[in-house]
Amino acid sequence: MNNDDVRVYGKHLQSPSVIHQACIVDWTIHEQRQREESELQEPVQVDLVFGKVFRADEAGHESRPAGLLSLVHEQPVFGTIKDVKALRCTFESDDEDDSTMGMDIDRGCDCPRLGYLPKGASSNVLMATSDSGLLSFVTFHFHRGGTNAVKCGQFYILKEIEIAEPGFDYSQTGASIAIDPTSRIVAISALQNHVKLVLLKNTRRSHFDPVEKILKVDLKGTILGMDFLTTDSVDTAILAVLFYNKETSRYHIATFHIGLQSRAAGSIPIRVGTSQLRLSSSKSVILLKALPNISCSLVCVDEEKITLVTVDAPTHSGAFNAVKHTYHGSLHLLKREILGGTGTSPSAPTDEAYALISACATPPRSPYAGSDQTLYLGSDTSELYRVNIQYLTYTMQFELVSGDRPVGNVMQVLARRQFTTEPLLSDVGQSIVLNTDYLIYSNDYGDGGVLAVREEEDGIDLFAVTELENCSPVLDFCAREPSFPGRDSLYVCSGMRNEGSLQRIRAGISVESSGSSGNQFFASATGLWSAKESDEDAFDSYLLVSFIQSTKLMRSGEEGALEDVSESSGLSLDQATVQAGRLRNHMIFQVHRSGVVAIDLTTGTRFVWNSDEGVLASACLIKDGFLALGQITSGSSRLIVLEQEQGSTAGSFKIVVSMPLRAEPTAIHCWTEDPQLVGLTIDAGDSGVFCCVGTLEPAILVFYINANSIREVYKESMAQAGLESVTIPHAICLLRESQGQSKVVVGLRDGNIIAYDWTDSSSPQQQSEFGGRCLSSPRLFKLGILPVKLAFADSHSPSGVLMLSDKLWQARFDGTFEVQPVLFDNEVSQVCSFQSGDEEHSSKPGYVFIVDHHDIQLVTLEGSSKYSHQTLALGRTPRRILDITSKKLLLVASVGDGFPFAESTLQLVDPDRFSHDAGIEKQHIVAEFSLRQGEAVFALAEWKIPRPNKSDAVYICVGTGLFSPTGSEVSAAAPKTGRLVVLSVKQSKKTDRRLRKFELDLRWAMAMPAPVFAISTFLDMRILISNGPVMKLLALDLERKTLVEKASYRERWPIVQISSCGSTICTGSRRESMCFYEHQAGSGFERDKLRFLRSCQHTLLERFSFHVGEVVNRIRLAKVWPADVRSLTGVPLSQRTREDMDGSTTASTTTTAAIVDDVFQRLRPSMGQMSSWILVPWTSPENQVTSTQPTQSTSPGRLSSQALIACSLIGSILGFWRLNPQIYQILSALQSVLQTSYECRPLLGNIHDRFRSLSSPGLNTVDGNLINRFLRLDHALQVEVAGKAVGLVRIVDDWLQQIGIDEQRRVYLESLPKSSLGGEVTEGRCAVHRAPEREDEKEEKLCRATNVIWHVASYLQDLDWHQ
Repeated sequence: MNNDDVRVYGKHLQSPSVIHQACIVDWTIHEQRQREESELQEPVQVDLVFGKVFRADEAGHESRPAGLLSLVHEQPVFGTIKDVKALRCTFESDDEDDSTMGMDIDRGCDCPRLGYLPKGASSNVLMATSDSGLLSFVTFHFHRGGTNAVKCGQFYILKEIEIAEPGFDYSQTGASIAIDPTSRIVAISALQNHVKLVLLKNTRRSHFDPVEKILKVDLKGTILGMDFLTTDSVDTAILAVLFYNKETSRYHIATFHIGLQSRAAGSIPIRVGTSQLRLSSSKSVILLKALPNISCSLVCVDEEKITLVTVDAPTHSGAFNAVKHTYHGSLHLLKREILGGTGTSPSAPTDEAYALISACATPPRSPYAGSDQTLYLGSDTSELYRVNIQYLTYTMQFELVSGDRPVGNVMQVLARRQFTTEPLLSDVGQSIVLNTDYLIYSNDYGDGGVLAVREEEDGIDLFAVTELENCSPVLDFCAREPSFPGRDSLYVCSGMRNEGSLQRIRAGISVESSGSSGNQFFASATGLWSAKESDEDAFDSYLLVSFIQSTKLMRSGEEGALEDVSESSGLSLDQATVQAGRLRNHMIFQVHRSGVVAIDLTTGTRFVWNSDEGVLASACLIKDGFLALGQITSGSSRLIVLEQEQGSTAGSFKIVVSMPLRAEPTAIHCWTEDPQLVGLTIDAGDSGVFCCVGTLEPAILVFYINANSIREVYKESMAQAGLESVTIPHAICLLRESQGQSKVVVGLRDGNIIAYDWTDSSSPQQQSEFGGRCLSSPRLFKLGILPVKLAFADSHSPSGVLMLSDKLWQARFDGTFEVQPVLFDNEVSQVCSFQSGDEEHSSKPGYVFIVDHHDIQLVTLEGSSKYSHQTLALGRTPRRILDITSKKLLLVASVGDGFPFAESTLQLVDPDRFSHDAGIEKQHIVAEFSLRQGEAVFALAEWKIPRPNKSDAVYICVGTGLFSPTGSEVSAAAPKTGRLVVLSVKQSKKTDRRLRKFELDLRWAMAMPAPVFAISTFLDMRILISNGPVMKLLALDLERKTLVEKASYRERWPIVQISSCGSTICTGSRRESMCFYEHQAGSGFERDKLRFLRSCQHTLLERFSFHVGEVVNRIRLAKVWPADVRSLTGVPLSQRTREDMDGSTTASTTTTAAIVDDVFQRLRPSMGQMSSWILVPWTSPENQVTSTQPTQSTSPGRLSSQALIACSLIGSILGFWRLNPQIYQILSALQSVLQTSYECRPLLGNIHDRFRSLSSPGLNTVDGNLINRFLRLDHALQVEVAGKAVGLVRIVDDWLQQIGIDEQRRVYLESLPKSSLGGEVTEGRCAVHRAPEREDEKEEKLCRATNVIWHVASYLQDLDWHQ
């Protein structure tokens, strides 16, 4: 690639997973009450704001019934968040400003601004500090007008105050915010030796400024923590501060009694009391926490114990040492292996007996005076304690609540719910008030979660409510990219010690399964159908299962259990079923090859119709009592409409009408529709249905069926030019969105689907656009190689369908047509929709799967998420990972907790064996290989050796470093020596892969004088390794079956990376230099040579740089694919001319006149076209991967987008794409405006350019996190922002001319897009749309350029690593 024009687009694909701050607000419930959606006095949900290093998240937590935690909004901060707290403001009347605020509401622009909080907004605001040196007041605003506005909004800055120098890293000095319980005063530890006190006042919403005065108090020491104490007086606030004095090397507590009674006069008396903590050792005090239920009291927590301190009233009027601190008894908290149960203050046997407390939380203040205080303490060694502090005696008692949940720095009580026991059930014979606390916690190296701690009469009950996924720390990852789109996975080395695991990260729809049925009754099933007993029923009652020569009927019993009722059903059990379902209320039907059977469920009456002239190949319910049948006879085929005569004593069927077909029918689907859709002239009161039939021709036929006739209205040939296989329809369904638009989805026998628009061919616009077609704009989606089966709910207009080929997929039509993978790893052979009556599954879309060809499972779809995480437990800390592609296995190098050196182990993992079942959580680990004590793994590589007439021999190369003790002490600074270990993978010859046994077999082990930091495979059975500063070329001697050194080259510094392309070799050293070599093979007995070419420093930094504020541990380049092959947006197909009923044809023409919404979507460029216009692959065209998948509209040389994937230590996934130079100019100009625009600039006061240039000057990079903010603006603001960028219209026009875009695609890009806010079209209030009669060419060009930028930014926002 040409390095002179490297322009990069970078963004977060997954935000950091480590939570450092959390606070509670009420924004969602307030918005619901504003909309009169909730009249509950007690909120059933709370909002949580999480601070994740440089990103703010808002999540809604529903405390009843299941405690679900769902993400509401996520917004980048572009800086480091120090602390976040919630403040409840009090407001003065805005009567004189009501007219102005009302005008804003009428114009629809009542959004927060600097100094302005909308009238209907919650009084809760955030106070946050960051490395910008500013204190920020932040609110969250929901965008109204959409269908789900509670889920759509953003954070806004209301006010900013400078408290420190920008970039001053005061995280080590205990930087924090403390808010007085009555919200009258705020304390901020801004600098090392002083605290700023911010006095608050009532403010107006129209002039938001709650700050009355800022005071400063000095301390001699480093501030570690602070909190406001509960007081009995409304005239006094007490701030407690914990600090460390370097001069005395002691920890101190200082309390500031702040008199608020005379604040109106301008004087604020402050009385100070200090005391030194009584420590028996030099352990660090890490926490200070006020006790809400006990006035003027606090606890200090160190690594041994908790200490209760009470603060007396000031004894004299002096400013200093006027307050006395009383220290009460301390409580030692023992580890779970030392003590289980309750304790008071036992003496400590050893230092190792104590838990290292990392977080502390208290429930909200009790409304009852004299209540005892509950305190929760969590440790990073997995202990969770509940401490009870008595109100009068100050005695403390603890209970070990849990011993398997490591807790990080965040723990908070979300809510406390009280319940009363029944007197008859109580041991004391009277009712008792007990509490349930909902506790949220984070973990720095594993999942956090929400716990419910419930008081019982005889103890404490603990149960998990939900989990907070956290994949940090991430030390390595690998990407698996299969042949079909949507099945890509990232496997990341996640967690530490017992929490260590592999995290499988992928995009798609997660599934919850009821588990195995535990029987083999469903082997060789060929079909599944569900049926409700009545159309009004919410749940399905029956499940019919077809086999090769038989049928079973199952009935849903209590709690969703299935029972076999076949013998008493009256169905033809000795026949395979073609179609089944509900024929009418309380009646089910079965279509088999020889006829039709219907059973009245109330009377048991059996209705039968026999197909005497042929066999039935397909069928579909038309409406109650009517069936459409596809019949095959000798030399002909027919479409038959069959009616079951209701009320007939004979219980007979009759043929209403039939019509010959030109080919055998393979699939039938019927739906009700207005017949005028295709311009049919009908009699008044006539009603009918449309019937779509797929045939073996192959073709799609559309018929209109009424009471006495069948009329063919459309035919679509499926013989598409360029497709490699015969596309025979296998299944058909119609999807309909809420606005009335429809899609016809056709599943094909070759594993593809084609999605058609079902269009209004009677409109003049459609006649000119598509020649009067009913089915138009076909798009091809490649799902697998097996015939596609469709499963959808028994609904008149479903919007989604489940699709089964090799794997499961879901298609949804909600304005746009989306195909997403369903993340179910087991093999599914049959599927049907089935809504269970089980309470646990009734609220989600339900299905029945036949898994592994014999096991039936009831599943529900959890819904789509950005990424789904699957945890493969390892029980050790994973450090390196290798994808053994030839074996479909993963090799993980992990370490344990050994001393003085951790023991390294190689674990062979088969991801396909993952199971949720209890007791077999590690069955995916199929083999292990232990290395030497103190041996660390630095490099892993797969080495394939070609063998004649055999498959390649596969070896695993492991580079290690050996740490060794020196004398009686351990020298662990760096490894001294190393080894090259070569292994092979042995496996048994079982046909079923899940039953195979694997073994890691040692082939060679070579001792090295220095650690082996890097390994790279090379030409002619050779490998390159780094042995400290020496690069060695090794070859495999097949005769002696050993490794032989062929060449070497010494550099100045240790080599940590090696890569090669052909005979060219590149190395990277620890001193940020890169060297290039050329390999020259020796002749005869001559050694090979490594010829040095050149050396350079900071090679990549000369081309582009991008500060991410995180430690990036690994960067990998995704594969490059032909365009559209990897995309789930589908490949547009060319469409032949329409075959009218009289045999004439009408040519399809194209127009660029006024574009309506449906035509506008048909002009949408394909994913491959957008990629070729916007992106440039990192990899050269000669390295592209070939594919056999059909790509009609893709030229052979066009490549898809390609990402550089990076994972950071704190769990982020980042993607970097190479941009077209002109696209870079467009986005760079836009970026320069966005970073200063109020709606888009970074939160918490940072300067965007400064943040992205902290490590080195930002160069040639566009920040996708900032560009994505542009998409959240309405159209008017987008035009306003774009107008501020100098020369942007000209650059956009130059780009459109440079790519040579055709006229209709240009019309699409320049047309007004649909905004994602609320799912509605946002035409905005720009000049062009306010007054379309004005012909201002400049404004019109700006509007069109803005729309082009919107499409470009939207494409880039949707990019993923596998696209």
